[in-house]
Amino acid sequence: MNDRILLVVGDKFTPYIAQKEAITVSQLHGLLSLPVHILGNQERTVLVPGQGIGELSRERLLAAASQSSNVSGFDFSLWHNLPVRASTAMSHKAEVCNILVSMPRPVSATEYELALMIDEDCELMQDHLSGQHVQGMVIIEAARQAMLVVTEAYLMPKSVIDYSFVFNALSVAYSHYAFPVNATIRTHITECSVDNPKFLKFAAVTSVEQSGRTVAEFTMSFSAMEKARLVKQERMQSVKTHRQFVAAIAAELEQAEILAGHTSL
Repeated sequence: MNDRILLVVGDKFTPYIAQKEAITVSQLHGLLSLPVHILGNQERTVLVPGQGIGELSRERLLAAASQSSNVSGFDFSLWHNLPVRASTAMSHKAEVCNILVSMPRPVSATEYELALMIDEDCELMQDHLSGQHVQGMVIIEAARQAMLVVTEAYLMPKSVIDYSFVFNALSVAYSHYAFPVNATIRTHITECSVDNPKFLKFAAVTSVEQSGRTVAEFTMSFSAMEKARLVKQERMQSVKTHRQFVAAIAAELEQAEILAGHTSL
């Protein structure tokens, strides 16, 4: 293959592209806007979509390419067959840009694969961006969403109950940095207790793999219960916590008054 291969990442991953065959979304827009005679007879470039590119950004790039006089020098074929991003209902996210995983693909009765799909406009990339790698909290959230999506798609029993989910435990072990290139999330279900429809229990070991190696592994468990029951428990705990908080403030104020009285004497 004589074609040049060029990775395209979101602008927030600009530190990553240094000394690599990679450019940002904004830089690609710039190339597409150049007159054809400026680029000259360059070799054909296969553009590979990396992390940080959401649906809106991809649509804008493809629209710009369709109007570009030098589009013949670029191969966008990989941009038309990307994994389908998980739905808001399955990921429990309200905004599509905050969904970090694809729809799952079953590998066996207990194992599922998903693609990591980071949109640089997501909530976790608004701050604390350091270096060239994908932040650890983004990987944690992707693993959490993967478990939810797999559960909603394949494990939940058919029921009229309106469920809410509660995480019970989450541990993580990082072994390598994750970078803004393709990554696979593998979720292996280790527990699926659905006999009691009012209280479901799930557990899984989830790994994030990139370029043939595991970059992080997660062990997690959570439960699903009737939303009305969970709301009741939440309200009771919130009332108890608020009373304790107010009592503590009152005690602090009383102590301050006592100390002030002693000081005035």
